[in-house]
Amino acid sequence: MFVVLAGSATALGFAGCARIEGGPGSPTSGGGRATEFTARDIDGKTVRLSDYLGKQAVLLDFCATWCQPCLAELSHLRRLYAKEKHRGFVVLAIAMDSSDTVAEVPAWARRNNLDFPVLLDEDSHIAGVYNPKKSAPLTVLIDKKGEITYVHDGYNPGDEVTLEQHVAGVLDAVDAGAAPK
Repeated sequence: MFVVLAGSATALGFAGCARIEGGPGSPTSGGGRATEFTARDIDGKTVRLSDYLGKQAVLLDFCATWCQPCLAELSHLRRLYAKEKHRGFVVLAIAMDSSDTVAEVPAWARRNNLDFPVLLDEDSHIAGVYNPKKSAPLTVLIDKKGEITYVHDGYNPGDEVTLEQHVAGVLDAVDAGAAPK
């Protein structure tokens, strides 16, 4: 199943921060299999998506230091990661900061207590595949088999409930040996 939910503005002013710089279509048009990528994390370690596939469900969270809705969403992602990591769940934050702000990412990640990998996408290679509109935040849920099961653009208070349900569905399907609902 592939679901795209568009974030809508609320009275609180959340939704998404977008730097529209091209890229046709939806972030992962048609769903399907996740595309491999390699990036460096904030400690300089090389991380590949394939390091996780087959072992863990992966949530790609496209974010940036300048994005306030991203910051609001991250507290929920930290909690979700802490709750579900023992079941084979990982969050990979994909920092879309450009050369102007990429140096701020490590301090930003530490200041916000991000205990999951934070990857640098300074050249927009990963965003070019998964998030061509460069929406922030954008979440992409990939099951353990490498299938994209859920994509959500933006963040509004309450979105974390739906995300948590999708993550639980993917993890429950693995526990039951079935396909996600």
